[in-house]
Amino acid sequence: MKKWVTLAFLSMAFFFYMTDRQLFGLLVIPIQQETGLNDIQLGFVDMAMYWVLACAMPFSGLLGDRFPRGRIIAVSIILWGVLAALTGLAGGLAGFLLFRSVGMTAAQTLYAPSAYALMASEHKTTRTIAFSTHQGAMYVGMLSSGLLVGVILSAFGSWRNVYFIFGGVTAAVGVAFALVCGRETGGSDGAGPKKSLLDGMKAFFGNGAALCAGTGYVALTFVADACMAWAPKFVATKFALDVGAAGRGVMFGPNLAAMMAVLGAGFVTDFFVHRYPRFRLGLQIITLLAGAPLFLLFGRTSSLGMVWFALIGWGIVRGLFQANSITSVFDVVPPESRSSAVGFLNLFAYLIGSLAPLVIGVLSHRYGVAGFEIGFASMGGVLVVAAAVMLFSYLFLFEKKRVER
Repeated sequence: MKKWVTLAFLSMAFFFYMTDRQLFGLLVIPIQQETGLNDIQLGFVDMAMYWVLACAMPFSGLLGDRFPRGRIIAVSIILWGVLAALTGLAGGLAGFLLFRSVGMTAAQTLYAPSAYALMASEHKTTRTIAFSTHQGAMYVGMLSSGLLVGVILSAFGSWRNVYFIFGGVTAAVGVAFALVCGRETGGSDGAGPKKSLLDGMKAFFGNGAALCAGTGYVALTFVADACMAWAPKFVATKFALDVGAAGRGVMFGPNLAAMMAVLGAGFVTDFFVHRYPRFRLGLQIITLLAGAPLFLLFGRTSSLGMVWFALIGWGIVRGLFQANSITSVFDVVPPESRSSAVGFLNLFAYLIGSLAPLVIGVLSHRYGVAGFEIGFASMGGVLVVAAAVMLFSYLFLFEKKRVER
């Protein structure tokens, strides 16, 4: 029972992990209207956030392999909630960089390595179900965030109040986790002696199968970051929608589809992977290839209906892939190095993903809507390249590196 209680709290935390992060994209128009920041400056705020994530993640992973994970998670949630609330005080570029890009983001880096490793150690036979449930909570947050932002804006009339409310509730969740689970969940899973940063680097960078599996995760993060940062404004600008309508359309349908896909994929994958160990990797390759034409359609179509169709299809693709994104790496990394592996995986995911908002911001600044169209259409090529790299592991590397635990 304890592992399911812990999972429930982690899922609640992950709900706010992503909603707090994506508030910036949903509020970009009122933020620009009040602060006067241009698209390149806002793109830099997002890029700086991912740089902080990338640089801090390896050290967060090391902490998760050496110290009680429950306490690390509790501290992370409380700190990022407080700093999310402080983001509501930002008056310009410096404030957003300090509170959002550096402060809130640094606190969030502590969460993922410890949370994923903790779930993996507690859910040995239900691992994909646990990870899918956790991931599903993120989609619930993404589903409801557009609606919640609209309600708060209507009731309180300021983007600042959105940050105050979300940040305060997040910090309260962190306190509750500390009281209920923070003292009970701890340490690595006892698979061996505590590892150094160098040991973690060898377990990930010296493992071709882990690098190939990680390539898909990096590519999906790159594409998802582009969507999170600019899809609401792209749709609002191209089709003359208000920010609330565009936010609801971009977030609700696609994330509902993703949530259903991620939950279904968890049960299906856990059923088949015990019989066919490469099933998880094969499913991820297929979903990446399926996502490529959807982005070409999203970027180039002049039909709003086809935009919603492409985004819902992308939601399904993303959900099927993300149900297995971390577990596919854990399939080839030993338990004692998994927090570090998540740290290094996210190092590349966020470092490379950070470029997506800036690149599309530059394109839109120079070419307007046409820049958005070019940028989003090119995301399909990113997914195809990642699928080819993962196929190499499927054919030649996976069986040699597979870990049973």
